[in-house]
Amino acid sequence: MDTSEYMPMFLAECREHLQELNLTVVRLEESPDDRETLDEIFRAAHSLKGMSATMGFDGIARLTHQMEDVFELLRQRTTAIPVAVVDVVLECLDALGAAIDTIDADGVEQIAPDPLIERLQALVRAQDASDARDAAADAEAAEHHPVPVAVPELQDGERLVEVAITLSDDVMMPAVRAFMVFAALREHGTVVASSPAEEDLDNFAGRALTVTLVATTEDTVLAAAVRGVDDVGAVTVLDAAAAQAERDALDAAKVTALPTSAPATPAAATGGGGGGAGKAASTVRVDAERLDQLMHFMGELVVQRTLVESLAAQAGVPGLAQAVQELTRSSHALQSMVMQIRMIPVEAVFLRFPRLVRDVSSKLGKQVDLQIIGQDTELDRTVVDALGDPLVHLVRNSLDHGLESAEDRARAGKEPTGTLQIAARHGGGSIIISVRDDGRGVDPAKVAERALSRGLITNEQAASLDVEGAVELLFAPGFSTAETVGDLSGRGVGMDAVRTKIRALGGEVLVTSAPGEGTVAEIRLPLTLAIMSALLVESDGDPYGIALNRVQRTMRIAGQTIRSVAGAPMLMLDDEAIPVLAAADAFGHPTDDPARPRHTDTHIVLVHVNGRLVALSVSKLVGQRELVTRPLPPEVHSGAAVSGAAVLSNGSIVLLADCDALRERIPKPHVSSSTKKAA
Repeated sequence: MDTSEYMPMFLAECREHLQELNLTVVRLEESPDDRETLDEIFRAAHSLKGMSATMGFDGIARLTHQMEDVFELLRQRTTAIPVAVVDVVLECLDALGAAIDTIDADGVEQIAPDPLIERLQALVRAQDASDARDAAADAEAAEHHPVPVAVPELQDGERLVEVAITLSDDVMMPAVRAFMVFAALREHGTVVASSPAEEDLDNFAGRALTVTLVATTEDTVLAAAVRGVDDVGAVTVLDAAAAQAERDALDAAKVTALPTSAPATPAAATGGGGGGAGKAASTVRVDAERLDQLMHFMGELVVQRTLVESLAAQAGVPGLAQAVQELTRSSHALQSMVMQIRMIPVEAVFLRFPRLVRDVSSKLGKQVDLQIIGQDTELDRTVVDALGDPLVHLVRNSLDHGLESAEDRARAGKEPTGTLQIAARHGGGSIIISVRDDGRGVDPAKVAERALSRGLITNEQAASLDVEGAVELLFAPGFSTAETVGDLSGRGVGMDAVRTKIRALGGEVLVTSAPGEGTVAEIRLPLTLAIMSALLVESDGDPYGIALNRVQRTMRIAGQTIRSVAGAPMLMLDDEAIPVLAAADAFGHPTDDPARPRHTDTHIVLVHVNGRLVALSVSKLVGQRELVTRPLPPEVHSGAAVSGAAVLSNGSIVLLADCDALRERIPKPHVSSSTKKAA
């Protein structure tokens, strides 16, 4: 069988199952008696094994099969799971992940499972030896306590039912779906018999399954759980005794193919095959490139809509204005829907951190309580894809530099277990992701000493360095407070890389710290990178766009007080001195006197820049626009505070402001953002 057409789905589902296994294994280590987590592990492992066997990847299937034996041992215990066992399982998951990557890159399975299988078998043998020691003691007791029959005595609320499942005609991997059906049924009862038998499902290629179950939930709930499995068509739930009586009467009905006309309970009949087919078609996997193309064409529609609105306002044709309003309404709805299609939960990034925190904290010998908040918060898929590395840097920094050892925390009067919180939320048209720890915080004296030794600051600056200045130094290229270079830190590329990456996404990074209390790193990002709401301005006739969520307010220059403070222009507003910067100078059109607003500038735009305000002087405020963003080659905007471009409805190109880069364009010397009430 040619399986090449199924390869993209296989790779996508394998990665989902591996991510789920990494998360659930770490969770099980914390709560070994969590039956729900164990069921999730078995479901993911079953699916991974079945998919791999179907696709012909024997090494992955063999390793996963042996892992199931270890998972079965974990199911039998409620005490703490030895760290060595979890380490071996996680090594197996890493090997499986590497094998999936090689299949994706080369189409060839590159995995040597035998050493890992031997280690897994050693764990099983150790448990078998322990069981053998108890066998003699159990033998006598077994004589007085016979093994229960296959069908247990029904308790209150339990029913013996027969569930007939028919998979869709176009199911790609029936064995995998069959395993998933069994896993779904076990969440609602105990399986006592099936056709085909569960142990024969590895090579299952049919469409029909029948499972006898001691059910603990209603028929409708049971049927809905089965229909939640992809590629399930019809589902029928019958009373087992009634089903057997009908088979006896008909004398030939097969267990694996129950008649569709078989009588069902009212609840089961209500949600039969039709509902199942609808559920199977309710989700569709779409290639990411198609979504990108859809967003591109949506952006073009936004541009053309703006042009049509402009022309309609000048045409004066009867009825045209109403038609344009309807077009605008419909295109807005379509734009909103396209944006929602591209939105995915930030959980896709957050799921990697329980495993990361577990590994890093074990290596550092620290006790860490990880808290994840807001993982359902949604943002653009492109942003999610690019967010992983910066967050990994911040989490590693908190674990390595921020949180203290249990001994140090005890000496500081803290609980021995440190807290690391990763949270996401929406705010002001942006997504805000924070990494917070209750560790030692940033020590200005230590930062000053290290910066002085590297020639980044002078002795005078070191003597007056405060927490805010120390935090800013952490972002300097090549700077690190680590004493030695190791696997986790010390190379001075972490925070600099974080700021560079987030700035490339049109966002900003803010770090606040209190010595002895902890540090908070906050990332603010736009919800999407494809279409942005911007304030359109002009400077010396050139158009520029400023992200609307970075604009605090606008004002006329006339009537405002602008003074020279330490040789730099400052806007005196509400007793605060705000640096003034001409837009044309910041965006790549310098003049002989960049420290002064141009005489043609008439307005000021107050822009948020890394937690402070900058007054950007412009010659004209055009208004709010929705702009379709496009990246610029590095050589085009080298040295200018621009991050991209967009095309206006009249065909002209507007440059998009890189607000964080404005800080670097402020004329020096300048006052810090903490300067208040300038004399």
